Amino acid sequence: MIKELVAEGLGMFFFVFSIGVSRGEPFAVGGTLWTAMVFTGFISGAQFNPAITFAIIIRKAFGKKLTAPVLIHLLFNILVQIVASILAALVAWAIVRYPVYFDILDGYYEGEAFVAEMIYSGVLCAVALIVGHISESVVYAGGIVALTVTAGDWSVGRITGGCFNPAVAIGLNFVYYAKEGGHFSILWLYILAPLVGSFIGAGIATLFLQEVEAQKQEGNPSLNAPLKE
Repeated sequence: MIKELVAEGLGMFFFVFSIGVSRGEPFAVGGTLWTAMVFTGFISGAQFNPAITFAIIIRKAFGKKLTAPVLIHLLFNILVQIVASILAALVAWAIVRYPVYFDILDGYYEGEAFVAEMIYSGVLCAVALIVGHISESVVYAGGIVALTVTAGDWSVGRITGGCFNPAVAIGLNFVYYAKEGGHFSILWLYILAPLVGSFIGAGIATLFLQEVEAQKQEGNPSLNAPLKE
């Protein structure tokens, strides 16, 4: 388990560091995520997001495959993600002195921002679970997940900054508030909205993957055909 946690931490550090020094530029974020997933995914699974890890827990619970050792491992994954995010945010701040942090942009309300973060977090979790199941290639799966994050950044970044990741929000906002001053009142949104989205994403993925398995048993073409060719 140690090797997997170290790989998860290294990939998460690289991902959050890139967000910090690029100030959240969508292509930098997506490209770094893809790269990190490719070079650590075959070891750790490259979750890099407590919402995705939580969605995995939910899906395993749905399938009655959630054993105590698996749950402990996944909970440690979340802890590693948060710690690596804080460390990466500190290093990014030391270099650029003003890393990105997440807040609702002017003209939008908390309810609107919550829904935006929840929807894209749900989509991200569903995509991660589905491609992780139907694709044997970490390159394909990583690319699709990274593209989803990039699309989310471009789509709702002007509303919320496009986070979809509680660990990223905790790391970057914690360091920003500690260095520049401020309060944590809005951080709840960037934690709760993705976790609510993870429930939705896990439910969607479970339904869709049941259909994929049914098609396999019937001998019909399924969604995994183009991904595995």
